[in-house]
Amino acid sequence: MVTTYDFKKVSVIVDGTYITGFMDGEPIKVEKNEDDVVPHVGADGDVTYAESADQTGTITITLKQTSPSLPFLQQLRKSKRIFPIQIVDNNTNAYRTGGSEARVLKMPDRSWGTEVQGVEVQIHVADLTEA
Repeated sequence: MVTTYDFKKVSVIVDGTYITGFMDGEPIKVEKNEDDVVPHVGADGDVTYAESADQTGTITITLKQTSPSLPFLQQLRKSKRIFPIQIVDNNTNAYRTGGSEARVLKMPDRSWGTEVQGVEVQIHVADLTEA
């Protein structure tokens, strides 16, 4: 079976704005901050799974230093506003993740050199969900 993947079919939407100017490689990363369950094994070997209430996650977006979206994300950080974020993958195995309560974590590190550099923007999501 042959399938096709096209990064152009992946969208990052922050507070209603489509983000552009991604760095090559792995420009979008989504991770939950905690496991969904915490296993506990008793002295007699009985296993209990404790359901985690932690629904937080971190979305890391790596943009080119020339990305027109960087000033927008910097302004969101400075405003200290809570905003929605969505990542939509419209490839064959359609995927959607994000949340309605997010904040930019900190000023991203910046560097300059003879080539275009990547700028990582970390966004904390209080209610990360996936579909």
